[in-house]
This record gives sequence, structure tokens and C-alpha cells, in this order.
Amino acid sequence: MSKKINKSKINPCGHYVLILPDPVEEKTKSGLILINETIENRKRDTTKGTVVAIGRIGWDEFGDKTPWAKVGDHVTYGKFAGRDMDGADGQKYVLMNAEDILAVLDE
Repeated sequence: MSKKINKSKINPCGHYVLILPDPVEEKTKSGLILINETIENRKRDTTKGTVVAIGRIGWDEFGDKTPWAKVGDHVTYGKFAGRDMDGADGQKYVLMNAEDILAVLDE
């Protein structure tokens, strides 16, 4: 995966990371189309996504010079972590502290 995947024009500062949350299905497995309110609730419950940018100091303040996540990694994060942001590309992103990443997920 290319290291330049940040199309949001949001560049995290300090120890923040920018996550592109996984898309939320608009249909159930059986094919029922969900109403907008249900879709919005599912978006708020999303806790997985892809790291698209990392602030300059990333994990330095934790004394760990080896970052536990890098751009392009699929990660899980705390449900209430970060702040929702609108990217210049029309996507919704989450800007959060690096420490809010709980795990890197194997593809």
C-alpha cells in the first residue's frame, strides 16, 4: 500500500493519528436496506479503520521509539476515541491520540 494515502488534507500534529473508519454497510446480510438513522448509529459504533496519517512525534512521548501502528495499518480503537472530522475528499475521518489505537489487525 502506498505511504501517501491521506487525501483528506488533514495533517495530524504531535502525537495524533488520523483514521479512515471502515465503511458501514447500508444493507443487512439478508438484503434489507437500512434507514438513515440506523446507518448513522452504526457509523458511531465503528471502531475499526485504516491509519492514513501520523503526527510528527507519534509515540515518542510514551518512550517507545518503535510505533505500534504505521500508515496503511488496519486498526481497532476505542469506541469514544477522537474527534470526527470531514476530509477535503468528502470522507469522514477520526483524529485521535496515538494511545487510543488498541490493536493492529491482521488482514
